[in-house]
Amino acid sequence: MNWKITFHIVSLLLLLEGAGISSSVIFGFFCNDPLRENISLALCGFFTMFCGLCGALLTKGKGGRQPGLREGFASVGLTWIVCTLFGTLPYIFCTGLYFSDAVFEAASGITTTGATVLAPGLPLMGGRQLVNGIESLSSGVLFWRSLRQWIGGGGIVVFSLAILPFLGTGSQALYNAEVPGVKNNHDQFTPRVATTAKIMFALYIILTILLTLLLSLGGMDIFDAVCHAMTTMATGGFSTKNASIAFFNSIYIETVITIFMFLAGCNFILLYRVLRGLHIKEYFSEEHKVFTFIVLLSTCVLTILLVHQKYVQTNAETFLPLIPGAIRKTLFQVVSIITTTGFATDDYMLWPLSSSMLILFLMFSGGCAGSTSGGFKVVRLLILAKSVVAELKRSIYPRSVQLVKLDNKKIGEEAWRNTIGFSIIFFATLFSVALFLPFLCKMDFATALFSSVTAISNVGPGFGQCGPSGSFAWMNPPSKMLLALEMIAGRLELYTILILFMPSFWKR
Repeated sequence: MNWKITFHIVSLLLLLEGAGISSSVIFGFFCNDPLRENISLALCGFFTMFCGLCGALLTKGKGGRQPGLREGFASVGLTWIVCTLFGTLPYIFCTGLYFSDAVFEAASGITTTGATVLAPGLPLMGGRQLVNGIESLSSGVLFWRSLRQWIGGGGIVVFSLAILPFLGTGSQALYNAEVPGVKNNHDQFTPRVATTAKIMFALYIILTILLTLLLSLGGMDIFDAVCHAMTTMATGGFSTKNASIAFFNSIYIETVITIFMFLAGCNFILLYRVLRGLHIKEYFSEEHKVFTFIVLLSTCVLTILLVHQKYVQTNAETFLPLIPGAIRKTLFQVVSIITTTGFATDDYMLWPLSSSMLILFLMFSGGCAGSTSGGFKVVRLLILAKSVVAELKRSIYPRSVQLVKLDNKKIGEEAWRNTIGFSIIFFATLFSVALFLPFLCKMDFATALFSSVTAISNVGPGFGQCGPSGSFAWMNPPSKMLLALEMIAGRLELYTILILFMPSFWKR
């Protein structure tokens, strides 16, 4: 393990985080934040930049070689942990959050989970309270909160590859550690990882700017439009309002955000190729077809359940007038949940109880590979489903050769092993945390299960007290720290974090 180059990379990325914190002061200044808030935020940014600069200078020289696989895993894992810890500074010194709350909020932001502890009445240091919840935060901190999700959505390391060309050939190791999982020949735009990262972020920026303009046309002020555009494209779900998107009560805004959430849940690389002339039929791979099918089917099922509930409750003469409103609510929430964005326009805790299992499935399934969404990923569900069908056919016809194909191409052994291995680790981690949470904090198993699912899948809202109209503020510090670690592990698809706990990884 070359510690020098590992810490050099972590230091440079910490320097970038400090620059992001410092840039938020500009919004605080133009939005007339109190001078003390702006000074505190600037000091947090300068301190983070100073630490990053000192680390970069002390490790200058990079140890004489490019980062290898071990350095890649160590750099990515440590970067997310270190940036989470330094990301607590604005919450602690500008807002007054306790350390465990600040860690939870920082981890939720950078992993694009969107879960929050910023509920009205949250106790702060010095005996104060966060009277108006999220809306009590200064504009500078709100912007940093959204910018942090936007950077985390694209991945800190992938973001760095777009602007730090010095990494050279070693960037492949960092890319593999940052973007683990099922890979195929569509997972990069070009053979050069740095070029791939630049193209990815160019598209990411263009879509963010376009969404900002569209939201502004819908009546959002420019500050809210910028913040919501960043958290939408990152599929993060942080809002500047306590009521999330429901605050605006606009069909136009909900429609625009639904479209961009769906796009953010699709494969960015194929989207780029469509813009470059790829035939639209080639864009709709099996994964995208299944992803779209799940969205449409789930919307239909939940709409029927919601219409029936309203029909019974209101004793309406006909159910037809109830359909448009139900579709508006369910379509937005289905896309928000499956893309792991976590925005809310309605509280699904008030929906029929029978909808709970479908919402749980949407939470863990996630979006497409190559998107900013979290979760298990649709491509893995496809591979597992096709493998089960192949085994059933093999049981009936023992001598037959049953190939597992995706888009008419045979699934390689490496992709198969990766899917099986990830599935075991994913569900083992999910249920282990769900079983352990009730021992740390008083809660029922349903709340623990949904909390674990929403953390590992980076969704945001959970169930029970952690639902869309609730928060995670009621949990005790150990529970919040455990969920924060699960968020980071889930964002890096488990391997990159869990491998750091293997003793053999640190041996020469």
